[in-house]
Amino acid sequence: MSDKLYLSAQQLLEDSFELGAQIIRDGFRPTIIIAIWRGGTPMGIAVQELLAWFGIETDHIAIRTSSYRGIDGRSDEIRIHGMNYLIKNCCREDRLLIVDDVFDTGLTIQSVIAYLGDR
Repeated sequence: MSDKLYLSAQQLLEDSFELGAQIIRDGFRPTIIIAIWRGGTPMGIAVQELLAWFGIETDHIAIRTSSYRGIDGRSDEIRIHGMNYLIKNCCREDRLLIVDDVFDTGLTIQSVIAYLGDR
């Protein structure tokens, strides 16, 4: 297991703006930003603000995920909360940007994508 890296609020903001700048440089123009509550929301806000500053308008929402933790640890089942707005307003032509603070197994983002794909 690697050592954890802790960022100050200022460093998180600067890194989030850099992420937004990288998105612009890469030519990706999201129509919806999905920030995963709690950790992904500060970054999602900063990215959305930077994109708006450059005239790239996006819809944006925070969703919450949880996983069942039994005696033997975390399960593979991710529960997703707060998706009603996306289900009602998201269409296949939308370009989604999903923002979270930690990407270890990829299971959370994979679950969000699968959930939307099933709708």
